[in-house]
Amino acid sequence: MEIVTILWSIGAAVAITLAAVCGLVWLIERRDFASLMLCILGAATAVSAFVELGMMQSATAAEYAEWLRWYYLPVFVALAAMLLFVHYYLGSGRVWLLWTVIFARALLVVVNFLVHPNFAFSSIESLRSMSLFGEQVSAIGVAIPSERQWFALASSILLGAYLVDAAAQGWLKGKGDTRRKAIGVGVGIAFPTLINFGYVQLMVFGVVQGFWVSNLPWFLGALLVMASELGRDFILSRRERVELAELRARLAQVDRVRAMGQLASSLAHELSQPLTATAANLEAGRAQLKRKKPDLEELDSILDDIGRDNRRASEIINRMRQLFKRRTIEVHPIRVEDAVQDVVLLVHSETTSNCVALHLQMEAGLPHVFGDRVHLTQVLLNLVMNSIHAVQSRPLNDRRIRIEARADDTKGEVEITVRDSGPGILDSIVDEVFSPFFTTKSEGMGMGLALSRTIVEAHGGRLWFDHIAGQDGAIFHFTLRRVLERQPTSFPVANSDPIAEGT
Repeated sequence: MEIVTILWSIGAAVAITLAAVCGLVWLIERRDFASLMLCILGAATAVSAFVELGMMQSATAAEYAEWLRWYYLPVFVALAAMLLFVHYYLGSGRVWLLWTVIFARALLVVVNFLVHPNFAFSSIESLRSMSLFGEQVSAIGVAIPSERQWFALASSILLGAYLVDAAAQGWLKGKGDTRRKAIGVGVGIAFPTLINFGYVQLMVFGVVQGFWVSNLPWFLGALLVMASELGRDFILSRRERVELAELRARLAQVDRVRAMGQLASSLAHELSQPLTATAANLEAGRAQLKRKKPDLEELDSILDDIGRDNRRASEIINRMRQLFKRRTIEVHPIRVEDAVQDVVLLVHSETTSNCVALHLQMEAGLPHVFGDRVHLTQVLLNLVMNSIHAVQSRPLNDRRIRIEARADDTKGEVEITVRDSGPGILDSIVDEVFSPFFTTKSEGMGMGLALSRTIVEAHGGRLWFDHIAGQDGAIFHFTLRRVLERQPTSFPVANSDPIAEGT
């Protein structure tokens, strides 16, 4: 038995080595379940080699039958691992058929340990000696096949059907590399499995004479073929990861440049209103100074307005720097009414010159909300200014904007709504409304709504709009957290790059 023992021991050692390598690959990439299945297949193959040596060295029929009984266990584990490997590796094949085969083989193993001498035979009367590589080994001589063997035959047919089905689906649905994998499964697993099982069944039913066929060659062959395929995929995957890391580094550099451009666009958009107001006040001040008797009270009022707009511009810059660099907004309890009144004062000249009727509808006794007053004023101001531009297409007596505010006690929020009588939002641009740099205004930069949503979400709220096909007027809503009890005064910005994502 020296040659046979050496060969089977070498086979077991190769299987264990491949199992260890595949197990290491799985530890590196835990989502690679195909490698885990090959690890299990390798371990089961090594155990089956040990049991096969015990069968071939058996001196009596009873000893042979006992080894054969235990042989069903590593074979089942190997078959289940092989089937699951095909499932994870190819991603094809009918799942119900896969689990049917595994359940049938598991049931076969259970019955095997409940009957005597084993599942395949009702009795093994005697052994006979056969030559294998010049060595004498034990094989079944006289035995009576069990009627249960028909169940084993049926499960083997289903197993082969699954392997063929998985390989065929992989070939038909895949391209290039997927087809190569399907060929590997067909040649390395499906074909030798069908040949081996066919021979075993013919031998059990006495159609052919021979020693108990060994599963080691085809288990080991399948393991080698699939391990080589996985190794190739692993090397390519590592190479792709290195290339991806280099690409990410380059994109990070581009992203920093892009972020600077976005910040500049955002600041330009937000600063345009206070700077425009400052320019208008300067013109008004010059006009007063050109008079013979300037109205000093009016000049004092103009200077106050310029100072207020200057402070507002400074606050915007500071808040923007905080939002984009620190990714947090310092919030404090504020009154919604105060933010609304700020906006009403800021847009008074716009609504008056454009004949727009601005109405307020706010619940009495609104609770305080957590927010940054400057940022929230900017959000509401953007929405109202958009509405002012939208209603200019309407007749003079049909230019209406309404700001509403109500508390939602069930959600612990205050909801603010801006409605207008404009043409509404076209169906064709619904998905683009909050996208950065998207605008329907020739002079716009498309940053207002994207930035507004970022600010609201940084406060822990939501900004959205109602859209019904053919609906007149736009309706925008945003929510803020109401002050209920002691809460943190700093909320992280929800997105790492909110302006780029537009949400």
